[in-house]
Amino acid sequence: MKKYLPNFLAFLSMFAPKLAARIAFKMFATPVRIPRPESEMQMFHLSKQYFLKNGIAAFEWGEVSSPLVLLVHGWNGRGTQISAFAKSLVEKKFRVVALDGPGHGSSAGKITTPTHYAQFIIDAQKELAPEGAHAVIAHSFGGGCTVLAATRGLQVKGLVLVASPAFYDRVVGFFGKNFGLNKNSQAAFEELITKAAGMQPQELNIGKIGATLKIPALVVHDVDDNAVNFMSAEAIVSAWPGTRLIKTEGLGHRRILKDQKVISEVADFIGKIS
Repeated sequence: MKKYLPNFLAFLSMFAPKLAARIAFKMFATPVRIPRPESEMQMFHLSKQYFLKNGIAAFEWGEVSSPLVLLVHGWNGRGTQISAFAKSLVEKKFRVVALDGPGHGSSAGKITTPTHYAQFIIDAQKELAPEGAHAVIAHSFGGGCTVLAATRGLQVKGLVLVASPAFYDRVVGFFGKNFGLNKNSQAAFEELITKAAGMQPQELNIGKIGATLKIPALVVHDVDDNAVNFMSAEAIVSAWPGTRLIKTEGLGHRRILKDQKVISEVADFIGKIS
């Protein structure tokens, strides 16, 4: 059915553009819960597992009295997807907590938007470390949401953005084009996103938003990433003064989360944040 959906929505757009937009929005805002693969199970079993007050699943490593580092995954991901960073950070005396975002993994929820996702990060920080988190490592979609959260009350000393898209409006436009929406349906689709998120897609520009922050940030991106083009990393660093870029090759969008060299450099960056 999904294979034929773009053709169906393209046809429906001609006669019922708003209905086509509503179908597209539901698909766009509803993450797919992908089961934890075997490669994540070791760290999953080594973690302390619990739920936050808002139904968010958490996985924790390290001493509870240590400075907090949050791990925030991307769209259709899971907190344990970023768990390879935990061992090095715990060795540096950090408390590491990976989170399943709303509608993802074992957490509550069905539909989520960037603002909803940003708020869950803020709420998690307030519950886990009211005094503030030391750092957040965020992957893909989680990167932009974390930067947005930092402008809306997230208390954190530094950020690491891995394979994060720079421009949310381009993500929205790409989705609409791939699913056959015509001009009228695309406009209606973007209106639904704006209403649900409380902000227009073009407002979520990571570099522009990040430039208003006064905290250090590290951008990590692979030149062979076929999910988020490397140009996103360049755009973020260009617009956000003081950010540092780590460029990798051959790791793609997800293997970058398990590369030992990347993990070591990220841990060193976080360890030097004062």
